[in-house]
Amino acid sequence: MSFLDDVIVNAAAAFDTVGKMANDVVDRSKVVVSSAELKNKISAQFETLGRYIYDTHESGNTDPSVVNQYVGEITVLISELKTLQDTLNATNGKLVCPRCACTNSSDSLFCKKCGTSLDFSNTYTVGSQPAAKEEKPSEAEAVDEAAPEPQDENKADE
Repeated sequence: MSFLDDVIVNAAAAFDTVGKMANDVVDRSKVVVSSAELKNKISAQFETLGRYIYDTHESGNTDPSVVNQYVGEITVLISELKTLQDTLNATNGKLVCPRCACTNSSDSLFCKKCGTSLDFSNTYTVGSQPAAKEEKPSEAEAVDEAAPEPQDENKADE
């Protein structure tokens, strides 16, 4: 292969890499725009719900089924937003804590907010919804609960 052939091969590889990076930026931008649109929809739904409650409060004609409909729509939009945020975090190499939903760097072993283990090999991966939250004591709390309570020396003398 001649020098010119090497240059052409290297230039083609560089163009492929730049093209992939450009596609990644475009994909990320689409997720950011979709996220902003969802936030606007959520705000509008909250405003609509609030206006409905306010308007019907004085007359006492608030229909719980209408309120439930608004709440259900908001819940769906929030779920969609959470999925988009997980996607965005995954593209940034971030880990989302399954307990408190705090964003952590990709090399974190424990959540910087609540201390939960970020070993997702068996329980959680970025982009999936965490299992139903159980209120389990942290490892430190479990150790504290298992340890016997120290006895007060004054009480022991009585």
